[in-house]
Amino acid sequence: MAQFFKSARTNSAKNHILKNVQVEKLDHQGRGIAYFQNKPLFIEGALSGELLDIQILENKKRYSKGVIKKINQASALRIDALCPHYNECGGCHLQHVSHAQQIEIKSAGLLSLFNRFAGQAPLQLAPPVIDKAWAYRRTARFGLHYDKKSRRLEMGFRRALSNDLIDQKVCPVLLPELERLILPLKPFLNSLQSKMDLGHIELIYADQGVVVLLRHLKALSGTDLELIKLFSEQHQLNFFTQDSSHALFCVSGNDQLSYQLTQWQSTLSFSASDFLQVNINVNQKMVAQALNWLDLNKNDIVLDLFCGLGNFTLPIATKAQAVVGVEGIQKMVERGTENASLNQLDNVAFYQADLSADDVHKQQWATQKFNKVLLDPARAGALDCMAFIASLKPSHIVYVSCDPVTLARDSQILLEKGYKLEKLGLLDMFPQTRHMESMALFVL
Repeated sequence: MAQFFKSARTNSAKNHILKNVQVEKLDHQGRGIAYFQNKPLFIEGALSGELLDIQILENKKRYSKGVIKKINQASALRIDALCPHYNECGGCHLQHVSHAQQIEIKSAGLLSLFNRFAGQAPLQLAPPVIDKAWAYRRTARFGLHYDKKSRRLEMGFRRALSNDLIDQKVCPVLLPELERLILPLKPFLNSLQSKMDLGHIELIYADQGVVVLLRHLKALSGTDLELIKLFSEQHQLNFFTQDSSHALFCVSGNDQLSYQLTQWQSTLSFSASDFLQVNINVNQKMVAQALNWLDLNKNDIVLDLFCGLGNFTLPIATKAQAVVGVEGIQKMVERGTENASLNQLDNVAFYQADLSADDVHKQQWATQKFNKVLLDPARAGALDCMAFIASLKPSHIVYVSCDPVTLARDSQILLEKGYKLEKLGLLDMFPQTRHMESMALFVL
């Protein structure tokens, strides 16, 4: 393969410009791959077949990373980004291709990863779970930074490859109810006496309307609290503050928050600081597919691992004989228990457990007989508890993943234990970004 720049030392190529680099293919994150010094060169925002001038940002022993300085020959698939912040913001990565092309890129990446890491992939993927390409996010966290020179508080997402904030004005992936708050929030936050001592601000959409969560490092003054109440009334907000001890305080609006899973007539209460699936419509479709793939009936006893506040657990309970939800965070266990009571479900039990512990199989809940399992772990995956799951010998295992690499890795254990990868599909939870959610069904 051609070498565009020769160097005696690994890092000496950093910041050099490479002329007319040809992009050969894309990786599962949608990054272009060229070759430099006989190793992969990953290029954010590049497309297959393009000729580019590239600046080297990192030059490691096994790979390099670069950014586009000039497009000499563009792909026919390249389109103009919708968001004016796209070229500087670190939030989105794929606005330079259509939504349909994004699905193709991610689907090809998912199959490639399973072939590479699990040694097995279906001949074709299940139809992707998709919805709107824009205006889908119901949560967003904006960074805050007080500039001593200008004496102004900056608010925005992080700049790509930097901790600096962009001068945020719009964000078309947010729900409109959240996006329209970006501009009025800036002067409001700058009016606060405590503007030098603010951490970050989160916007959330609940059934009760728009929720704002402001994190602060020092106590807010009475004047600031009055300003918050006035701003909340003007914009009809549920406004919460959170101090350095993580204590939540509802300054204005409704302190009881919830969202609906309409197909199962389930109401899930949550706190302003809880984790939520960010895409309302895809979440509903994801839960429906998971229950369909589990092929539930009234004789099933189901184990839901990494269950959170019951996003899958409660709908499962409407279809199965019984379900046990297990979560590492005690607060989520309490929330799940409250939600089961709220929905008048008496066939659900929630437990707190470290699912990476060696003695998981010895815990009381783990000694029950489960014939089906669902798991939805964090990005790190569930490697430490895969052997335990396989030991239960459930007929169906549905694995919901936010990182296809760890999903493919964890799948190896199930495949070695006699399970078959029956279905695999993409969940388009984060359009316009490189983040890929997926779902796999394993049957014994």
